[in-house]
Parts: sequence; structure tokens; C-alpha cells
Amino acid sequence: MNAPAPAASSSTSYDLHFVLDDKRFFWRNPNHGVTLIDAGRDSAILWQTESGEGRRLWTDIVAVNMMSATDGKDAVNHCRIGFRDGRALTVTDAGPSGQVDHDRTPRYRDFIRALHARLVHAPQGTIRFSAGVSESRHHAMMAIGTIGALFFVGLPVVLLFVVRDWRVLGPLAVGAAFIWPFWKIIERNRPRSYDPRHPPGELMD
Repeated sequence: MNAPAPAASSSTSYDLHFVLDDKRFFWRNPNHGVTLIDAGRDSAILWQTESGEGRRLWTDIVAVNMMSATDGKDAVNHCRIGFRDGRALTVTDAGPSGQVDHDRTPRYRDFIRALHARLVHAPQGTIRFSAGVSESRHHAMMAIGTIGALFFVGLPVVLLFVVRDWRVLGPLAVGAAFIWPFWKIIERNRPRSYDPRHPPGELMD
């Protein structure tokens, strides 16, 4: 009796930067190039580093977390893929400097959709899909955001009523423009789970 033929293999590559195991600080990120491999039981995610190649099977994935950070001006999207042994791969739409690269955002969006289209077939409960940051971190972000809003917006409003000088509207407008992007990041990073059939669009824009 003939052995069954191996599953046909196909792959899709994405020119996106990534970090391994939550590395946070670097002058320039040299790691880029992530590939989704469809090969039956050997289906996997593969990435390229300066020191070589990494590869994990779909069945090694136990968690996916989507979130947004900020480079001080724009939102930077991250997708953290957690593996069974505790290691992680975080793919981003940032460039090598860590700042958002708007040319990569559409590629990042395609990658996220393709990844979820594959993982949605995993047995229910084997992969945890979450969005945003932890509850404790979100509470801290809310506290900092509230303090910032009181200082940059609340204080000029009080001064407007006290001194009755319309020139106070200038600092008020500047303060509101400064604090608004941070409030958007705080809202996007509200901790929650999501259905892998519908990954959160606001964390892919």
C-alpha cells in the first residue's frame, strides 16, 4: 500500500519588522521578513533574523494579542504571537527605527487578516485572542491620561473663566490637540477578547 502523499506547500511572505521575546529597546531593528506557510500538518509561521531563521507550527501558538502604541505622533500597531514554550514573536507596522511606517500598514493589515484566517480553524479554546493591554496597565494609562487632560485642558478652561481673556483659547486648543491622540490610544487598548473571525479593525489602521 502506498504512503499518502505529503500535503502541497505554499507560502506568503510579508516584509514586516518584528521583535522576539518582547525586546523593547534598540537603535535600529534589523529583523524583518515574516512568512505564513501552508503545508497541512506542517503549516507554520517563519521569520528571518540576522543570525538565522525561526519557525513555529500553528499548533505551537497559544495566544495572539493585538494592541497599539505610539511613537509620540502616530499609532504603531503590534501583534504579539505567544508560543507554547513561553516565547513570543511580535510583528509590527513600524519601520526599523520603531516609528510607524505608513507604507507598511497595508501589509500589516494583510498579514493580520491572513494569520487569523488560518488560526480561526484551531480547536476552540486552544488559542487566546485578546486586544489591548492588561487591566492594571490600562488603569495606569487612564490615570496618566486624566492627569494630562486636567493639566492641558482643565487648567486653561479654569483660567478662561477666571481671567476672561480669549487668548487662553490658544493654549486650550493646543492642549486638546496634544492630549487627544493619547486618549485614542487608551481607548484602542481597552483590554478585551475578540472573535478571530473579526480582528479589531482599529488596531490595524
